[in-house]
Formats: sequence, structure tokens, C-alpha cells
Amino acid sequence: MAESQLNAFAITTPEAQQKSLEIYLKSLQLHQDNQGPDDDQLSTTTESQKEKVAAFQATAQDLVRRCKELLAEVEQWVGALHERKLSKGERAVEYRALRNDIRSELSFLEKLSEMDGSEEKAYQYLVSSNLLFFEALWAAAKRTSGLLYFRKNFFFNKASHHNQGANQGSPANIKMNRRASGPKSAALVDIVSCDGLEWTKVSTVSEKRILFDLAKLGWQNDGFSDDDDDGEKNAEDRQEKTIDSDDEDEVPLVKNARDLARAAAANRTMGKHPQIIFVLPRIKSGRIREIDNLLNKIRATGATVQCTDDLEPAPPLESVLPKLLVDRSRNLSETLNIDCTILLAIISDISHSDVPIQDWFPRAVRSQIKAEAEDRLLPTQLYPTMGSHPMVCTTEAAVQMKEIVATIGTDTEKARAQILLGEDGKKSRDGLLKEWCQLSKYQVPEGWQLPIKVVKKEVEGARLPPVAEAVAAELSPINKSVFLYGWATGLTTLSSNRTVAKQIEHIIAEKGTDEADVGPPIWLCGEARSLVAKQGRRK
Repeated sequence: MAESQLNAFAITTPEAQQKSLEIYLKSLQLHQDNQGPDDDQLSTTTESQKEKVAAFQATAQDLVRRCKELLAEVEQWVGALHERKLSKGERAVEYRALRNDIRSELSFLEKLSEMDGSEEKAYQYLVSSNLLFFEALWAAAKRTSGLLYFRKNFFFNKASHHNQGANQGSPANIKMNRRASGPKSAALVDIVSCDGLEWTKVSTVSEKRILFDLAKLGWQNDGFSDDDDDGEKNAEDRQEKTIDSDDEDEVPLVKNARDLARAAAANRTMGKHPQIIFVLPRIKSGRIREIDNLLNKIRATGATVQCTDDLEPAPPLESVLPKLLVDRSRNLSETLNIDCTILLAIISDISHSDVPIQDWFPRAVRSQIKAEAEDRLLPTQLYPTMGSHPMVCTTEAAVQMKEIVATIGTDTEKARAQILLGEDGKKSRDGLLKEWCQLSKYQVPEGWQLPIKVVKKEVEGARLPPVAEAVAAELSPINKSVFLYGWATGLTTLSSNRTVAKQIEHIIAEKGTDEADVGPPIWLCGEARSLVAKQGRRK
């Protein structure tokens, strides 16, 4: 086979791969209708057969090479995950499904490369490879951050949405009825990233396939009229019409977009609906009117659409690997609102020294001392999260901490409480840090901001969503002051009170009405730390 012919199968792009496979398929069909070939025909047929086999093997081997490179990158990412120890309460990253799928694909391609490429079924096996999808999936993953899950289902009640009227497809306009009866539907998310706040759907469907699906629907897939140029009102009408359409009359991409919007409305993360992104590497916008109309229907659900002309080349793994690891501090506000539970954890002797367990310690304290020996709370969780952020706490949180310290705190815990809040207003930040370090075995993070500023819970001009009233009615005075202050100001509240955080999330899910009902930003610590307490405290 001529070198130029072999080079045609040195696949470098998905488009080149598809073209080569089409040429290969045509070559398989040569001479199938010829009867009784003469010697010249037989010689030509034999040569053609050799070329087909060589072309098949070149293509299959290239796919094997690419799959090995892909698996090597995924394994490198998995190795980095294993080097990072999870804190208690932190979600484990789900990588096994992705890695196993790619391993299975590699095994399939290796077996395929050993086949005789002269038979048509060999070609059919070749075009059935999922490598193109896995490459697009991993490329999209490398463009995001904080990878959590791959190929994960999220559930919602589809029946409740069909009874809600206009704009039912968009998270911004969906009111979830949690009490709605009926079977649950599921939407498959290819990549869950950004601490769960970003959902990515990857599709390697081609424009040709979409046009074929549209043709099967009779080309009635609601192309927007060229006369629709009446401004904002027509734009709203078009969105409403698109979202309200019967999903059964839509192509799969639009069905997926609407189901993902419904699932996002039913599954909040940190009080927010996830942002949905569609990655379509084989579709180019602005060329085909019917394709553009379909893309507009996807956008009408609230999703962001990235076509091939929007996508940057996949970055080298080495340049983005740290960003792909989960780091919950990425989504923090500039100033942090500190809950009383964290104030106590910061000053507790358990957090700063090796406290010997006494038989009169309460069970919770003994348990925390054992947990601290395994996972040091300040250097592994709290200090990295607080970093150099300015910190505030409400008057109610500060008062409660001081009351607890005055009642059961040790002398060192009392001293830390005074330093933390800057009770001696004459001391500089450097002076406070020096005193703090003398009472701890750990170094503070560079730029750590002392003292924590005590603020009033009332925020002038603050506007909370309507559901905040329902939340406030269920919270204790101290929790209401802390979490509503963070909510009103947009500050991330650091807390270890998982019960209250879940309570707030539940109330918003039950009584929230729209996208405006976004809950308070909360960073939950997986561990609590109590004060050691003076002798005489009951077990």
C-alpha cells in the first residue's frame, strides 16, 4: 500500500477518522457483485483486499494508541486523588465508572486490532467504538474544576412539572413539588464539577444525525420564524413555547436539556441550582438554521451551549491537575461569617494540643480527642479554609461563645477567646498573632486575620428572598442571627452545625418558589470541637 494511502488512516481528528472509515466501508463493497473474475480482476481484488486490511489495522491501532493515552491521564488524576486525604464529611470523588469504562473500551479496541479487517463486520465494530465520546468527555472535564462525579443520575418528579404551566423547563422558573406523587424520572449528568454547582452534558452527535432526527419528525421541530423581530416580548414568547412543547415531539438533545433542567430544579447544592452546560464538539453554530433553532431550545432551558467553535483545545493535564481536585475554598466569599460552633472549635484545647483523655470527660469530648489524633482540624480544614479572609461573627454568636467559655472553659481556652475577638482593643494584629501562637502547637496561615470583627445581625437595606421568613420561623435565635446575617450579606457562613444546614435546605426545597429562593452560602466543617471543660463536668 502506498505511503500516501496509509497516511490517510493516521487519524488525527474525529472528522478525519469518520472520513477514513467511510472510505474503508466503500472499499469493502468493491467487487461484491462481480461474477467469475478473470486473472487481472483477481489480482486487483487481492491487492485491494490487502489495502483494506492494512487500512483497518492502521485505524484500529491508532484508536488503541489514543485510548491508552486517555487512560494514562485518567489514572494520573486518580493517583492525585489518592494522595489527598479526605476530611470527615467530605464527599469522595466517584471515578471508578469512568476509569472502568475506558479500560473496557481499551480492551475492546485491542481485540479489534487483532481482527482480520477484510470482513464488513470488522468495520461495524470499528465505528461502534465509544472512544470519541470518552475523549470529548475528558477534554470537557479538563476545562472545568473540582471534579466530583462522572455519569451520575439525578432524580426528579416529571409529572409535577407537566402540571405547572409556562416556563416549566428552566431552573429559573421551575417550582418543584416535592410532595408530588408518581414515579421518579432520572437525568444523566456526564460531569459534576465545581463542588456540585456545575453539571456538564457531553454529546458527540453530528449535525447530520440531528437533521436526520428532525426529518423523522417531519421538519416540524419549531424553527423560529424569520419575522420574529419584535424584541423582548417575542423572545419571551418563543422561550415559553419551546419549554412548553411536548418532549415526545423533540429530538433527544432537547429532551435531555429539559430533563436536566427539571433535575437541577429538584437538586440544590449549597442552596443553589446547578448550572448546566452542553458540550457539543461536532456541532458548529451559525451555519444551519434548523441546528441553530435546536440550540436555542437548549438555551431556553437555562443551559449554556458550547459548540465546536466555542471550545478551546483541551489543556495538558499537568497544567490543570491541581484545579481538577476538589477544593471547597474556591467558592468562599471574600469575608467569612463565623458561626459559634466554629468559634468554639478554633479556641478549644483539643484543636491546639494533645489533650490526654480523662475518665471524667464527656463522651463527645473523648470522641473528639480521638478524632483529632487522626485528623488535625486546624491545619487540615479550618486554617486552609480561613486563609487570609477577613472574618466576622454576629453579636449573638460572640456572646454565646463567651458564655460557654466563662462556664466551662479552661484558662487557655479563655485566653484564646479574648485574643480571637480582640477583647483588648489596644493590641495590634501582630501582637494578637504572637500571643495566639504561644498557645498553640500549630503555625497560623500567612495573613490570618485577627481579630474576628463582631457585627450586628441587622443589615441595612438587606433584601432576603420570600422563603427566608419560613426559614427564620424554624430557627433558634442564635442560628437565626448567624445564618440570616450570612444570607443577607452574601457572606459564606463557616459552621459545623450540619443539622441546621440541612434544615434550611429542606425548608427552601419545600417552600421555595423560584430561582430567587437561593439559600445562604454555607461551608460545613465535617468535625466539631467542644471545649475540654473543667473537672467536675458530668460525663
